[in-house]
Amino acid sequence: METRAIDPAIVRNLSRKVMWRIMPLAGFLGLVAFLDRISLAFAGPQGMNDSLAMTATMFGFAVGIFTVGYVLFEVPTAGLATKAGSRKWITKILITWGLLQCVIAFAPNFETLIVLRFLLGVAEAGFTPTIYFYITAWFTRAYRPLAFVIYGSTIALSSIFGPIISAGLISAGNALPFAEAFPGWRFLLLFLGLLAVASAIPAHFGIVETPKEARWLNDTEKQQYADILAADAKGANIEHQSIMTTIGDWRAWVLGLGFFAINYASYTIQVWTPTVVTGFQEQFGTTFNMFQSALLAGIPMLIAMIYAFGLSWIAGKTGQSGILIAGSAVLGGIGCLWTTVAGDPSVLIIALAMVGMAGMSGNLYMPLVSRVFAGAGAYSAIAIVNSLGAAASFFSPIVTGYLIDTTGNTNAGFYFIAGLLVIGAAIAVMAQRMAAKTQLTDGKFDEAQKLPVTAAAQNIRT
Repeated sequence: METRAIDPAIVRNLSRKVMWRIMPLAGFLGLVAFLDRISLAFAGPQGMNDSLAMTATMFGFAVGIFTVGYVLFEVPTAGLATKAGSRKWITKILITWGLLQCVIAFAPNFETLIVLRFLLGVAEAGFTPTIYFYITAWFTRAYRPLAFVIYGSTIALSSIFGPIISAGLISAGNALPFAEAFPGWRFLLLFLGLLAVASAIPAHFGIVETPKEARWLNDTEKQQYADILAADAKGANIEHQSIMTTIGDWRAWVLGLGFFAINYASYTIQVWTPTVVTGFQEQFGTTFNMFQSALLAGIPMLIAMIYAFGLSWIAGKTGQSGILIAGSAVLGGIGCLWTTVAGDPSVLIIALAMVGMAGMSGNLYMPLVSRVFAGAGAYSAIAIVNSLGAAASFFSPIVTGYLIDTTGNTNAGFYFIAGLLVIGAAIAVMAQRMAAKTQLTDGKFDEAQKLPVTAAAQNIRT
């Protein structure tokens, strides 16, 4: 069969069209998931810790125990997710974890909270790798960094607007007639649970798994985009592996360790920044109300989100995601050290933003994984890498909480993050080399692809 080069303009136009159709829903669902996951970060300082008599260490454990259930069940669900399909699997997960979050709102004590948070992790296991695999399947290597940054940035909105929205919901809950028995922090958790259940509706009707099913592509576009994805997969030249083979592949576990290091920084910023900002009053002699504190807590992630979009553009142009992650990790390490000597709130916010930049660079990590593994192996590799990365959400709050209780400040926690980011930088460089080892083309923006000429492809300009 004759082959010819596809016009890069066709790739750009169709990729952008797909981006506008796929990413808003995927990002929204990710936002809902992450708000539920870190909901205690907002509820804790606003009454939950006092109501349930929790220390900083207990609070960190309550936040982190979610990850135990999440990690234990994430890889085993890989087979179920591939059989059920993204649409059905994500819809079921949303309903299950939403109902559990509603129950958590009524937790009477610390012990019950721990059990329910563990079950919440079990319920959500499989959601993130399914979304990641879904995004990977829809985009070429050049556009995956942008797609993943859009997804990650939507989730980062939980750190920017989450504190503001949460503050409003907590205040609204505290103003209700039954607030004494059901205070604002409980109202917040209940609302987020109901939001997850409601989100199952757009997930069920909005998730499209292949170009062939996309009603917003005409017949010619469906064939063209399918050919584009096939050509990119051929250029990636990745050997397909079974799930069990991938589980035994050392590369997946090393990549997971690197993702753990990057995510550790990200989770620490997202979970503890509200607490750090609350501590400004004592540390710097300042006074902020709940809404001012919420706004300040969102600034570091807003800066990091803007930075991540720049990274995704460079990654698409150069194909050097690993190097960009490594550089960002080093920048984050410097930010960690800077937090320990910051002399005023503005300097501390900038330092936290640098750590957030390192965390947001982790959105380039899954595109790297998808350049090392393909097919069913890609799903299981994503599950392994994401499980280890998610483990950071268990260790980060607990270790940071313990260090705060022990030392009385956050300095030791940031020293620890700086060391992890150095490890993460080294593994990111290694991942870049893994990705470049077998690929036939770099998968950069505007790179001409050789496609077999089909009846539909005859319409592609050359």
